[in-house]
Order: sequence, then structure tokens, then C-alpha cells
Amino acid sequence: MTSVLGRLQNFDKVLTPSEVKVAEFIRRRPEEVVDNSIKAAAALAGVSIASASRLAATLGYRDWKEMRHNLVKDLAGAPETVFADVSRDDSGEAVIKKIFDCSILSLRDTFDQVEAGDILKVVAAIKKTDRLVFFGTGRSGCFAMEESLRFAGLDISAEAYSDEYQMILQASRIRKDQVCFGFSNSGRSRAAVGALATAKKNKAITIGIANYKETPLERVSDIYFCTSFPRVGEISSSLTARIALLCIMDAIYFLSAQGIDSSASARLADRLINRSLRLPAKGRDVKEF
Repeated sequence: MTSVLGRLQNFDKVLTPSEVKVAEFIRRRPEEVVDNSIKAAAALAGVSIASASRLAATLGYRDWKEMRHNLVKDLAGAPETVFADVSRDDSGEAVIKKIFDCSILSLRDTFDQVEAGDILKVVAAIKKTDRLVFFGTGRSGCFAMEESLRFAGLDISAEAYSDEYQMILQASRIRKDQVCFGFSNSGRSRAAVGALATAKKNKAITIGIANYKETPLERVSDIYFCTSFPRVGEISSSLTARIALLCIMDAIYFLSAQGIDSSASARLADRLINRSLRLPAKGRDVKEF
């Protein structure tokens, strides 16, 4: 089951102001949540009991008691650093440990909420399609390009677009049963959402991946994956679940590659890349560029 911190991050953008206060209290002082009743926790967070109860419901728990029970397990099973924000006074070693601990929790939480059946549906669609398109802007655009190059190595017609004009143009050209991915950490990228919305109207199969639930990207996705990263404070809020995103795409890639024999053109491309772009193996002389 996804950790309480993971759920707080996933639903962060849809919480009410009062729920946000409770969420921040849980992030910063989880031990006091565990040790107190809902009445006491709500008072410490500066909200009503009803607001605290609504937060638990928003996160998918039956009630505050169930959420607190899961938080107890989180505290017992996670490193202490997961519940501490990166501080400006932290040593280099402390920062490194916090980043690794949060990334490990991110992978675990993402795995717990990703449905294997959804991944298999994506793979089945990719194996049948004649066109695979990846959309994303900024860092998500860089990731889209990486994925298009990787899938192109399977002899699949794969493309990536990060320029907004190109995204609009190419989305309008997408046809039925072609497969489109939209990457957006926030799930609110206007360009990525617009591209998937257009592709969906054209009967394409749309897959969205973001770090939050109940997003505009989710609404235009036939299949939606929500990654998880346990943001615990202001400094760590810029961190993303990139490793979890990569694991989802790794699973899709390797399943898509199963049973595929490389064509002559793919083997030729690999030989040319190896000859032109890679240095000699260890033990051989390396010439100056």
C-alpha cells in the first residue's frame, strides 16, 4: 500500500487550504499525529476535526484511524530521513542519504499503485501500432526524446515532440489506434494535455504519466500512471519521481521488446552507432579526437 507521504504528494494539488494545513503538519511532525487523537492533531494543525477527517477521505482512507495506522507502519518501515526535509545546514552526507532514502520510497510507493494490467495494455497497444509518439515540454521533453530513441531501436516508428507548435501539429495528425504518451510532472502542462486531448479525439490510445492524481492529464488519458515522490518540505519540493517514471517505462520497453527479433536495418544501425560513436574497449589505445 502506498505510504501516507506518497499519497499526500499525489493529491497535493487538489487539497483544500484546510487540508493543506493538516498535510503539512503530518509531513513535519508525523510522530505527533501517531501519538494523538484526531481532535488533538487537528488542534495542533490549527484546523477543525472535520478538515482532518476530510483529508483522510481524500487520500483514500476509510477514516483518520486507518490513515494513522498506516502512518505508524510507515514510521516503522522507513528510514528516519524520509520524514525530514533537506536542510540548508545538512552535511553533504546527510543530503545524499535523504535523496537516496526518498528515491527508494518513491519506487516502492509507485510500484504499489501501478497496475500490472495497465502496463500490459500499453504493451499490447504498442505491439499493434504503426506509430508511437511521445509528448513533453522542459525536462519531460528531454525524457520524451530519450524514450523515442529507445523504442526506435526496436524498429518501431517512434517520435518525440517538445516544441508546443510541433506538438499541436503532430497531435492533429495522429490517427486511430496509434499510441501517444504525455509526460508532465505536474500533470497540468498545457501543451502535453492539449496534445493528448487532440490525439484522443482522433481515436488514438493515450497514456499519461505524472506525479499527481486527479489532474487534467489524467482526464485525457486512456491509461494513466501516477508516480510518487514523498515531498516533505519546501526545499525538497523541486525533487521529482524521475526514477519511478524510468522504471515504468523500462517495464513497458522490455515487455515490448519480448519476442521481437531485430531486423536487418536495426542490426545495421547498431553496428554503425558502435563504429561511429563509441570509443574502443578497455585495453586499446584511445586516439585524440
